[in-house]
Amino acid sequence: MDNISDTLNLALVSFSPVWEDIAGNLSRLDGIAGRIFSSGETGGTDILVFPEAFATGFSMTPEITQEYGGSGIVGWMKDTARMYGCAVAGSVYVSDGSSGRPVRYNRFCFALPSGDVFSYDKRHLYFGQESGSCTVGESRRLFEWKGWKIMPGVCFDLRFPCWSRNSPASPYDLYLNVANWPSSRGKAADILLKARAIENAAYAAMCNRGGSDPLLDYDGKSRIVNYRGRDKGSVAEICGVPVTFASLAKPELERYRKAFPVLEHID
Repeated sequence: MDNISDTLNLALVSFSPVWEDIAGNLSRLDGIAGRIFSSGETGGTDILVFPEAFATGFSMTPEITQEYGGSGIVGWMKDTARMYGCAVAGSVYVSDGSSGRPVRYNRFCFALPSGDVFSYDKRHLYFGQESGSCTVGESRRLFEWKGWKIMPGVCFDLRFPCWSRNSPASPYDLYLNVANWPSSRGKAADILLKARAIENAAYAAMCNRGGSDPLLDYDGKSRIVNYRGRDKGSVAEICGVPVTFASLAKPELERYRKAFPVLEHID
């Protein structure tokens, strides 16, 4: 069983992937991860978080889709988790034939040092090519790591509060979204993430990419807020990439929920 901890340390890497260059992107990320864990700024990172489609960019090209399993991008995530003793999160375009026929998903993967991988398939696919080439996720998922319950989301999911609604019977502690959220809608991301935190009485984090791709520009701004919607964390540049670090405290969250029991009144 994973060690239970009152604190959870996050490192959100606002990586700018080179379009469809899987090998090159993973090589660059090896260097970034190595620097993060050798620096004194990590606070002992518990979850290393990368953006949506972090190894490929937001490409609908069929050739970048990988069979879901132990190799490729997901295999790299498992190896990185094992090497640094942390969880590794991000989304990957995968083909999964477990239902009897190959289906393409935008899959949030949460790799653990043990080699286990929790997963969640993006529910709210973006208009156009993604919704035309991927299958909609059917189930909400909660992951548990170091005694913290985590609700995953992928980019556009952030706009749909009912999908991420917390449960008073078994509430999650952290809403964790990985994104390719464009610069032109950055203000909306700030507002929506704070709304998800406040209404669900939980911490909320969004790891967003930087740079640009053939479609859009991105601000490279990742965000972490507490249950009151207040900004947390600090940003450091690692290998030229902004990384947002924050330490979350569960006792503070529990005291807030006890003093202000809003979850007991959720519809």
